Amino acid sequence: MSEIVVVDTSIVIKWVLNEPDSTIALALLNNWSRNGIAIHAPTLLLYELTNALYQHVRKNDETLDEAKQALVDAFLIDLELIPSLDISLSMRAMEFAHQHKLPATYDPHYLALAERENCEYWTADKRLWNSVKGKLSWVRWFGDYQPSM
Repeated sequence: MSEIVVVDTSIVIKWVLNEPDSTIALALLNNWSRNGIAIHAPTLLLYELTNALYQHVRKNDETLDEAKQALVDAFLIDLELIPSLDISLSMRAMEFAHQHKLPATYDPHYLALAERENCEYWTADKRLWNSVKGKLSWVRWFGDYQPSM
């Protein structure tokens, strides 16, 4: 197993908001931290997370101050944002979107980063998971994680 994992916004938001399945995502985070596994994401995560938190504000699930604090909390986690300084990651994201019939190229940037880093990619995004499960062996569904006792 690689010393790196890639995660997307669907996992990170469960670390900073109290969602019904946050305990699974937090168990994953604790496992990775305990085992010295680096957590990576493309810089895109910053924009997606900011938007996801703001959508909670719009639905009155969180106050603006709570959402801003959640954003700060997300970046207190040892999460490394990886910039793409060349077009190859975006090109690969476009190929993944086309290959798996995804509606946009945002989520495939996580796939492209994980492929480039040769590591597992963990998601809680059902639509993405349903598009790639059984096709990309290194993509993991967070709900399948079983914490060791």
